[in-house]
Amino acid sequence: MAARRAWIAVAAALAAIAAVAAALLIHGGGPGAQAPETGTAGQQGAALPVVRVGTLRGGISSLDVIKELGLDRKHGIDVRVVYFTKTLDLANALARGDLDAAVIPAEFVAKLREHGSDVVIIAVDFYQNQAVVARRGSGIETVQDLRGRRVGVFKPTGTYAMFKAYMRVLYGIDVEKEMQLVDAPPPQLLQAFERGDVAAVVLWEPLVSKMVADMGGRIVATYSGFWRSWNGSVGDNGVMVVYAARGSWARSHPGLVERLQEARAEAARKWNRDKALAASILVKGYGLSEGAAELCWKRVRMNEEKGLTESMVENILAVWRLAREGGYISSSPESLAEGAFWQAGR
Repeated sequence: MAARRAWIAVAAALAAIAAVAAALLIHGGGPGAQAPETGTAGQQGAALPVVRVGTLRGGISSLDVIKELGLDRKHGIDVRVVYFTKTLDLANALARGDLDAAVIPAEFVAKLREHGSDVVIIAVDFYQNQAVVARRGSGIETVQDLRGRRVGVFKPTGTYAMFKAYMRVLYGIDVEKEMQLVDAPPPQLLQAFERGDVAAVVLWEPLVSKMVADMGGRIVATYSGFWRSWNGSVGDNGVMVVYAARGSWARSHPGLVERLQEARAEAARKWNRDKALAASILVKGYGLSEGAAELCWKRVRMNEEKGLTESMVENILAVWRLAREGGYISSSPESLAEGAFWQAGR
C-alpha cells in the first residue's frame, strides 16, 4: 500500500506528460507504431535472452537504430520494445518488473528514485537538444524578448523545469510572472505555433527541427547554449536521455546489461556516421520531411561511450541540480545518487 501511495503521489507530476509520447509529432507514433505492446512478445528468437525495454511512443533514441539494423541480435540479445503513451504507465511497468530497462529523460530517473524506485542509469544516450523557437516576424531576437509575450510550454516536464531554472539563473527572469505561458501538450503547441497563437515555444527534438524546417520557425536559443552559460554546468552539454534499468534485474543479469550497452553504443555510432540511415528512420518512423530529418540528425549527436564515465555521472548530477532549481524534484541530488549509476563507482 505504501508503494501504491507513492505512485499516486507522483502521478500528479507525471501523468500530464502522457501526451508527449502519443503525439510528439502531429503524425504520431514512432518506429513500428502499431498497437502498443503490453508485455514480452511471442516465441520468435526464443534462443536469445529477451531484454524488455520500455520507451515513450514517438521519442527518438538509439533504440530506433538497434531495431532497424538488428543490433540487439548481433550482440546476443532479443530486445523487445514496449511502447507507452503515458509516462506513469512506463514508470509503473519498470517498478513492477514488467520491464527490464527504459529509455527516459535523465531527470526522470531522479524523480523515480525520489519516490523509492530502484532504478539505475546504465548508459547516456544523448544530450540536451531542447530549444526556444520563435515565429518569424515575431520580433523575438533574444530570450529577453520573451518578456510579456505568449510562450508555449509543457509544464509537467523536466524541460519546462529547466527552462524556468535557466531563465532565473542566467537572466533573472521569472517565467511565471514575466511571460504569458500557454501550457499544452506538444501537438497543440505545434498547432498554436503554426496559427500564430504563440510567439515562441520551448520544446525538444524532433519537434524543434519540424518547426524550423516545416513551419518557418527560428531558433532563438538552445539548451546547450544555456548549459555552457550556467556556472553550475559540467561538460559542454547536459545529459538529456539515458538508458535506465531496474536495479534488481541489472544486478542479477550484468551480462545482459553489458550486451545492451554494446548494442546501444554501436547504434549511436551508426546514427552519428550515417545521415541516410538516421533520415530514413526519422521520415518513416516519425513523419518528418526530408529537410526536417536532416536538421534533426545534425542537431542530435548520440553518445558513443558504452558505459558511464565519472564525467558523465558528474554531468547528470548537475542536471539533477538544475532540475531541482526548476522545481522538478525536491530532494538533494546527492541523496538520490547512492547506487544510481551502474558500475561507475557510485
